[in-house]
Amino acid sequence: MNGLSRRKFLRNSSLAAIGTATLSLTPQQALALRQMRFWLGLGASAGDPLIEFGQRAAEAHGYDVAFDNFSNEGDTKFTAAYGANDLPDMFETDYPYMGGFLGIGALDPMDDMLAAVDYPLDKVLPHILDRCRWDGQLYAVPHGWNSWVLFYNLDHLDAAGLPTDREPENLEEFVEWTKKMTLRNSAGDIIQSGFSCPRSGILPNNIWGALLYQYGGSMVSDDGKATNFNNEAGRKAAEFVLNSLYEWEITDPNITQRYDYWLTGQASTFYSGTWVVGSSLQQPNLNFRADVMPILGDERAVMYEYSGLVLPYGRPDDVKEAVGNIYKYIVERAGEFGVASSQIPVTMEGLAFEGYNSSPHKEHFRGSEENGQYAFWDVSHPKGAEFSVYGGASSAVTRMLDKVWDKSRTVDEGLNDLDEHLTGILQKEPVAI
Repeated sequence: MNGLSRRKFLRNSSLAAIGTATLSLTPQQALALRQMRFWLGLGASAGDPLIEFGQRAAEAHGYDVAFDNFSNEGDTKFTAAYGANDLPDMFETDYPYMGGFLGIGALDPMDDMLAAVDYPLDKVLPHILDRCRWDGQLYAVPHGWNSWVLFYNLDHLDAAGLPTDREPENLEEFVEWTKKMTLRNSAGDIIQSGFSCPRSGILPNNIWGALLYQYGGSMVSDDGKATNFNNEAGRKAAEFVLNSLYEWEITDPNITQRYDYWLTGQASTFYSGTWVVGSSLQQPNLNFRADVMPILGDERAVMYEYSGLVLPYGRPDDVKEAVGNIYKYIVERAGEFGVASSQIPVTMEGLAFEGYNSSPHKEHFRGSEENGQYAFWDVSHPKGAEFSVYGGASSAVTRMLDKVWDKSRTVDEGLNDLDEHLTGILQKEPVAI
């Protein structure tokens, strides 16, 4: 792969190889003696279904597979395992982290492995599959995808005398709606935020990212060699966040648990991913709907992310065949898996699956099923976390722009700081396009 260093290290010896040499077993017989490892880094809502489907696949093919879900620590564990020459045989991760794994040489291309098991790549949604290739080679297959949406509390809209069946038509109407839904107690403290936007952490920076793209900016230029946010688009996006916090007074700036704040009915509108649909449906008193972010800037822009299955570096051929069969089993049941994991299916057949279309998730996913027409994505780069508008404390965006939101830096100072930092990274290694 051009531009990516490949760390050379010895391939793990497998029990399959030992069995073949010493017992004259076929590769398939030897593989049955070996326990393969499948690591993932998902929360329970998506992790448990992936383990269930993986177990079903292993049972169907007669494989012995041990599953470990490291939740938010999966990517850290995988990087450490690469350094210790102890990679698992299968791994699940999110799109923004893949560039980092490619940069250290921890992944192998999957084209030959998938072709050998007749993996149905032609059935996978093209706008998702396109993001699985680097330098013309396939390094991931998606198992689910999400878009960022705006959640609306319908009871709050109704109580404020606002429409419950459409989005705000523009920024002015959005501000009008959120002001009407913001409630205070007798001491003047906000107890119901018309729009959930705390002063620090993932959420305000994710909101900034959404508006950045709506105003025509982006984290990096189309050629991957420069930044594209230290401009009018970035400044307008920053002013939106600051106005939400201080000028329009539509949010409690001290929100610490953004999901709980929404799920307990304290937020009238909440910007997050479609994975929140599942937990929202489980709340007996939460009457809501979700749709793609309304046009609050100049044009529609919707953030997408997929979760994918990758091939760790150095797997023996017999293991690759097993990995391919397990991954194929999951994608062939994309609709069923989408319902179980509260994700949007990754194939056209999955989107047409009766169980998906009759599920309560469907109405909240419908707006996102537009084939990436308005899509933008977090940057995939060896240091992708630094560019992420959804990266939390690990992201330079959050570390530097949080100082803008608490007013310890001006908008121009914050954007200049971030620009200088990310430009230095891009000068050493541009984003692979």
